[in-house]
Amino acid sequence: MRGIWVWTLLACCALVSSAWAAEPPAPTCVQTHLDRVALFKNGLGHFVRRGTLTGDQREVLVGPFAAPVHGTFWVSAPTTAGLGGVIARQVNVKGEMVEAREVGDLLRANVGRPVSIWPTQDAETPIIGTILSFAPDRPRIQPRGRDYQMGTVGEIRAEQPYWGRNDYVLVKTADGVVGLNAYSIARVKFPADEVCGKYAVEIPGAELTVSLTTPKAGDWIGVSYLAKGVTWAPSYLVDISDPKTARLSAKAEIINEAENLVNAHVDLITGFPHLQFADVLSPIGKKLDLYSFLQQLGGRRVEAGASVMTQAVMSNVAAWERAGGPAGPMPEYGAGAQGVAVEDLFFYPLESITLKVGETGCYPLFTVSVPYQQIYQWTVPDYINASERYDREQPEPREIVWHSLRLTNTTTTPWTTAPGETVKSRQVLGQDTLSYTAPQAESTLKITQAVSVKAEQSEIETDRQRESLRMYGDYFDRVTIQGTLRVTNYKSEAIRLEVKKTVSGEVKTTTPTPKITTLAAGLKRMNQVHELTWTVDLKPGQTQEIAYTYAALIRR
Repeated sequence: MRGIWVWTLLACCALVSSAWAAEPPAPTCVQTHLDRVALFKNGLGHFVRRGTLTGDQREVLVGPFAAPVHGTFWVSAPTTAGLGGVIARQVNVKGEMVEAREVGDLLRANVGRPVSIWPTQDAETPIIGTILSFAPDRPRIQPRGRDYQMGTVGEIRAEQPYWGRNDYVLVKTADGVVGLNAYSIARVKFPADEVCGKYAVEIPGAELTVSLTTPKAGDWIGVSYLAKGVTWAPSYLVDISDPKTARLSAKAEIINEAENLVNAHVDLITGFPHLQFADVLSPIGKKLDLYSFLQQLGGRRVEAGASVMTQAVMSNVAAWERAGGPAGPMPEYGAGAQGVAVEDLFFYPLESITLKVGETGCYPLFTVSVPYQQIYQWTVPDYINASERYDREQPEPREIVWHSLRLTNTTTTPWTTAPGETVKSRQVLGQDTLSYTAPQAESTLKITQAVSVKAEQSEIETDRQRESLRMYGDYFDRVTIQGTLRVTNYKSEAIRLEVKKTVSGEVKTTTPTPKITTLAAGLKRMNQVHELTWTVDLKPGQTQEIAYTYAALIRR
């Protein structure tokens, strides 16, 4: 009986040992290709990748990708494949190819090749063999990863000077394997035409293992995530050579620091997305340890990317030929591809975009003809502040009249906020921001200051009732103010002028009659706030005078 127990115990031990000896097959790598990426203007992109299984692998490796934003990393597969989960591990991955700059770099670049090595300057006999491997001392030398890539945990340490490095190289010789300090070797010699001058640097990265329960060859794996490191910057060129119709050309500059785009479909997003965790990196990216992740999570911004011009990269002013010279070509991009409106966002599509990490691409979007009007604008501020005190700069600044364009978007595509450059007869006139303009809406684009339109203003006190009102312990005088606006057109052509004046108090008289809008800005104040708007046409040499009177409560 005891013999039976012994044999049973031995059999169990044999089974356990064989189970330990039979290691599971190593995960195979699934190459995913980037199907599409949608770009916001705040440095974020939404990436969608897809790959195909070549067999019934239960564990597959995917990546590396750009470091995802918290809550946006998703892996999908067919229901029949039985997606189990994803595990991320810190690894070193091959980075870009760089030029060898010294002997140690040459040894790193020529692993597997024959070599003759003179360890010191006075060595007479070289060590002859084949470079077996190159093993850098990683605890002391930390390569720098890309800021937007997965896998760089904690603070990056600067690489030590070359003379402080002790990376070693293994050389297989006829007598055995020799280990040498790679960066203290005096001289090396390679056979003719068999030396490589470049090597791939190693950078911290993340290895993602996807587990599947019932996969089969041909099953797909999808990966999607929101990540930083890529953006687009739009700009416009407005040609007003025609007196009634403007030719508006749009282009997009894509700045890519995230990951390579190869024949990818790219959507350029316009709108104001709500991305609450845009500044928090996902733990799956292995960029942060637990403490850093919790720090980011607790200190996130409530509204990320809400700025209208988050990535308002100003376009370069084109170098147009002088009048009478050779006529330079104007952009003529044709009608843009049909975009897609999704809720409150609009997507400009671009097809087959190839753009490597570190590259910037410039892509035409469209050229359209839209109606416009030339208008001159003079804005006069309110001189009564929120404390109900009259506050006017001394000395008074020069009055500025702006020459502007009023464009009507007659297309079905919204115009996103971007720099707008105005040209006429191939001469540059100016540049300003063209604000977001929905289809069928109007937008005003400043061109330049109108120095040939002179504007003057004055305000005088005509009456004062002292201590007219006492409120909350303060005394207020009721003051009547008379203002005069005078503008003269010294241009050789007629202009249309739009004058806007903000006043606090009760509007008494105006000549001529303006459009009056009561603003909500005065809800908490003693004085209501009004915006007065006059639109007048001025012939060459004509002067227009505008008068207004208002009464306001002024704190003593």
